[in-house]
Amino acid sequence: MAKKKKILSDEELLALLAENPVLEENNEPPITSDLSEKTEKKFEKKLKYVNRKETLSKLLDKPAKINDKSKNISKSIKKNKIDAITVFRLPKSKSLSNNPKNNPIFLKFVQKIEHFLINDMLIDGTSKIVLAVSGGVDSMTLLDVMAILAEKYQFKLAVAHFNHNLRGADSNKDLEFVKNEAKEYGLPFYCASGKVKKYAEKNSISIETAARILRYNFFERVSRNFNADFVATAHTANDSVETFFINLFRGSGLTGLCGIPFRRQFIKDVLLIRPLIDFKKSQLIEYANIRNIKWREDSSNSLLEYTRNKVRLDLIPKLENDFNPSIVDVINRTTKLIQSADKIIHSYVKKHLSDVIENVSPDSFYINIPIFSTFDKFVQGEMIQTAFLKYFRLTPPTLAKIDRILDLIDSETGAFFEITKSITVAKDRNYLVFFKNFEKKDVNLIISKIGTHTINGYKINLQEVNKRQVKLSNSPNEEYLDFDLVPSLLYVRNWKEGDSFQPLGMQGTMKISDFLTNQKISFLERSKVLVLCSKNDIIWIIGKRINDKYKITEGTKRFLKIELIKL
Repeated sequence: MAKKKKILSDEELLALLAENPVLEENNEPPITSDLSEKTEKKFEKKLKYVNRKETLSKLLDKPAKINDKSKNISKSIKKNKIDAITVFRLPKSKSLSNNPKNNPIFLKFVQKIEHFLINDMLIDGTSKIVLAVSGGVDSMTLLDVMAILAEKYQFKLAVAHFNHNLRGADSNKDLEFVKNEAKEYGLPFYCASGKVKKYAEKNSISIETAARILRYNFFERVSRNFNADFVATAHTANDSVETFFINLFRGSGLTGLCGIPFRRQFIKDVLLIRPLIDFKKSQLIEYANIRNIKWREDSSNSLLEYTRNKVRLDLIPKLENDFNPSIVDVINRTTKLIQSADKIIHSYVKKHLSDVIENVSPDSFYINIPIFSTFDKFVQGEMIQTAFLKYFRLTPPTLAKIDRILDLIDSETGAFFEITKSITVAKDRNYLVFFKNFEKKDVNLIISKIGTHTINGYKINLQEVNKRQVKLSNSPNEEYLDFDLVPSLLYVRNWKEGDSFQPLGMQGTMKISDFLTNQKISFLERSKVLVLCSKNDIIWIIGKRINDKYKITEGTKRFLKIELIKL
């Protein structure tokens, strides 16, 4: 008896997203240089085992051999909170012996997919593939043809369906339909659901983007449960053309104009593949009719409020009617040429990116302006987009935003540009600093002259000491002041523009902003700098330098020791 389904809650999905960020569909890495070195070596090793002489007609009638691993699946499901049903044996209604083997359209279609899987992706009997199935004609065709080839080559399949909860009862019917079809094909079935609208509103993103993020995070968890080598989606040539136009309109770089790649690295040791990417939608419908495949139409595909639907239903038909009936083929040929050019450029950018990138952390990276300026402006833009995708795993900036970023090169230190609500870039002397926005903590405290105070993860200790206890050091976190010059009540606050003081050992005053620049304090660190002051005077830039007016001298009778201690 099948276990009762456990559907992921919205909170669980959001937690998964936080743990495992994913790439957006419109921002794919380059086609052939997107794989890790480990994956590339794996492909090279498997090449020697590929049998290129076997044909579809030879093995099409091999009996099904389905390994029931439902017990192992159940254990992994319980651990990872993703639903599955048991594996069923293939009934006569889906038997491969019923294939129309004499139909040339059917044979050509299957053979092309076979060539892609076996010769290009090097899939064999040990491979495990997760199929992303929505219930539409594209994904149901993918399910059918993959089932045919799985029976021939004995690779393992699983079906994954994500319920977006965007169409009420229809969304639930889609889930039940895909679940039943997975049962008909005798395949393990995984499902989950999420509150896409709620997530979109909470994160100020579009419904399309929210759905994609939650969906792909679900596929990632399924691939780990199933121990998959591949996740296959049903993107078509039409989808690739739509992506081309969407990226063209938003002003993407060269990579964005490559359309949808046939493969990319998904997570470690798992590739995302598109077996149907060279087929047009009309070819899939033709195949589905030949095989008597059932599917469900998504009513939201007809709503023009979505950008992709506008391109699909309005722009492309107009281009076909008014300019070229083969516009989909033309654009796809063009994207392949761009892919080749992008491959060369990406290799060049990848080779030189490490020359310009410094100080990489989970929340920031720096671009060395003097070295960066030696490259052509086009290459500079590609470097920024590549770095943005590599280090932040977010949508690369548009061309208009790239121009704004490059303008900072000739700006004064401190100039900045907010790329997105979450990412900012700032000019800091010889660097462009890209960083994730953080909430600045406003500090404005009144403290006593003697005592210990905890502020922002640090402890500030003030105590009176005698002359024999004064031990001067080079540490800026330990200073000595003339006790009698320091008022009883002190303030600890953020420094602000216009603040000035007389640095120890110098004549005259200096703006704190200039002092921090001279000390090469980074743009990010500046926002964290605090000052200890009286009502009208800066006494200590905490952890940096004291005011010369408060230093101890030969005439000092009482001594105040101040320390900054990290907790």
